[in-house]
Amino acid sequence: MIVKVCGVRTPEIADAAIEAGADWLGLVLVAASPRHVDDAAARAVVDAVRGRADLVGVMLDATPAQCEEAAARYRLAAVQMHGRVASSTIERTAVPVIRAINVVDAVAALTEQWWPDCLVLLDAAPSSADGLPGGTGTRVDEVTAAAISRHRRVILAGGLSADNVAAAIEAVQPQGVDASSGLETSLGVKDPARVVAYVRAARAAAVPR
Repeated sequence: MIVKVCGVRTPEIADAAIEAGADWLGLVLVAASPRHVDDAAARAVVDAVRGRADLVGVMLDATPAQCEEAAARYRLAAVQMHGRVASSTIERTAVPVIRAINVVDAVAALTEQWWPDCLVLLDAAPSSADGLPGGTGTRVDEVTAAAISRHRRVILAGGLSADNVAAAIEAVQPQGVDASSGLETSLGVKDPARVVAYVRAARAAAVPR
């Protein structure tokens, strides 16, 4: 089970997540997002992580060149692509790709040749016309997500927290989980205690019984 904390903006939150057992930390590289990290903040997180967890760059409508540049700059293990992303873009990107897609669009995509070697992050649709990635706090339909998870390697997102992640894992059986807004005290501000509780709950739920 992959446990991801997205929207990490400080070394303190990175440390809390890693010490609790998180596998992946998300750096939001979308300037319009309230969870955006500028270059200095991103580098501070990278320096704090020191290889103890994998870093994932969250990007919107990015080109392969932009993804590769970010990966080199911030030592990213993968890029999480949101927005308008063609399968050819994924194929031409020389960095592992996680394709973020909302559940409604994912259902339609199941009828097509759909990035078979690409991890898929299932999230709720953007809450406004700006199309900003993630952090809506909206849960996805777990029945639909579970159906998709039977066919694709899925990371489940959408309103997850310590209070609901165990039930979500049981219902959907994803390869991983991802949380952001459910770990915040205010927009873009993570609470270390909530981060730790979520990671531990996800870890406990993933233990075979």
